[in-house]
Amino acid sequence: MSAGIHVKKCQACGSYTDAKIENCTHCGHPIHEARRNELKKRRAVEDIHIPIWRINNEDPIWLQILKRPVQLVQLMLYGIVAFFIYLATAFAH
Repeated sequence: MSAGIHVKKCQACGSYTDAKIENCTHCGHPIHEARRNELKKRRAVEDIHIPIWRINNEDPIWLQILKRPVQLVQLMLYGIVAFFIYLATAFAH
């Protein structure tokens, strides 16, 4: 395959096929089935966002005040990890 095509391995037959299509060109098995199932599961519990500590309206005010800095630290850590992932992928090529 050419260098510009992204490929994905089929879980059913093990052959590689274009990742942009829905089904394997060799056996017809859905390529993105695991991803779709994970999204369905997350949508069922309404959790498709970054997992941070949620602030609920039912929480006492002292707990809401405590959770704000924790959320900020969590987001900063996610940013730092994302930066290191970026650096690792940038220098890998």
